[in-house]
Amino acid sequence: MSLPPIDQRVMQGVRVLLDDYMAVRDGDRVVIAYTPDSREPAAWVAVALQARGLAPAIVAMRPLTDEQFGDRFAAALPDPATLAGRLIVLTLEKDTMSHFDVFESVMNRYGHDRCHVYRIISASADLFTRALNRTPAQLSALNAALLERIAPARSVHVTSDGGTDLRVEIDSTRYQWVSNRGMWRPGGFTILPAGEIATYPAKVDGVLVADGAFNANIITRLNARLADNPVRVEIKDSVAVNLTCADKELEELFTLCLDSPHGRNVGEFGLGTNAGIDAFITANSHINERRCGVHLGFGQHNQSLTRVPYVADVHLDLITAGARVQVDEDPETIDLSHVTPSTAPHPVDALDEDITGDCCGMGYGQLRNLACPVQR
Repeated sequence: MSLPPIDQRVMQGVRVLLDDYMAVRDGDRVVIAYTPDSREPAAWVAVALQARGLAPAIVAMRPLTDEQFGDRFAAALPDPATLAGRLIVLTLEKDTMSHFDVFESVMNRYGHDRCHVYRIISASADLFTRALNRTPAQLSALNAALLERIAPARSVHVTSDGGTDLRVEIDSTRYQWVSNRGMWRPGGFTILPAGEIATYPAKVDGVLVADGAFNANIITRLNARLADNPVRVEIKDSVAVNLTCADKELEELFTLCLDSPHGRNVGEFGLGTNAGIDAFITANSHINERRCGVHLGFGQHNQSLTRVPYVADVHLDLITAGARVQVDEDPETIDLSHVTPSTAPHPVDALDEDITGDCCGMGYGQLRNLACPVQR
């Protein structure tokens, strides 16, 4: 791959990816799969690996639908009998996570301890310069500290200077907490960027003013930063009953999301924990969701169907620019940008974020076909 001179801030993020997330060492074989929108980020990683004397195999893939990709990818894999170290698979995509079955089959073939799969969404310069300057160990300690404080709670009160005033009931005995911290575990996919804890709220009432950004599983080039166009959502019994935004294009997008089946349900209460992300970005991106702050996810939830028995095609995260979090009746509020890391082990009952199928990348046409205001 030929590419222009690489920003050294980008290369610092690449080094963190290779050293702290992937822990690449001699004897490992790395295979990079990338979609056309992520060609340049894939090249940055390939250049850094080559500088270390490691020659990665590189395979292009179309997002979501690519009938020949499985065969092309298989042809790039090493013989398991000659593999001295680990097989590390790195995927880079901008708006999608594709070909789950292909990567799952490779993991099963090489073994869950021997094959490590890292899946990047929002591949970009911002990913490497903003979202990869905290290590998995640092994020794990921050997530653990928040889980220790919030998971045992009955409720939290969320307020912000922008006007957010939410009462969120927590039921950690019924609903699972998910912790995205960038830590590899056998048999799982490591999802990047990292830095979030989230659960399904037992109940939400009040007003959310999202003045930070949005992140949706929709392909859109609208400016995701909401400082100039805050979104106000009134919520009653975990259902969005009203949404307003001064920007009519944004309001249309958000209304289409809410008017999709189950789209008005609050499916997620999330807290971003990646303090390395110093600003919201314009792209519709997971980077915004990981920035320190509170977000509610409307539509699809993060639970098993035995816990929350519905499936939604749409997931819309609306994110605050800063927030105060008060746990139960404790007068001391939590500042998410200044959490003291925990020295205790990360709770074992908080699951690492994973995916179990292809996701994201829905187009406006599909979204419009889904919209049906009578659905809840």
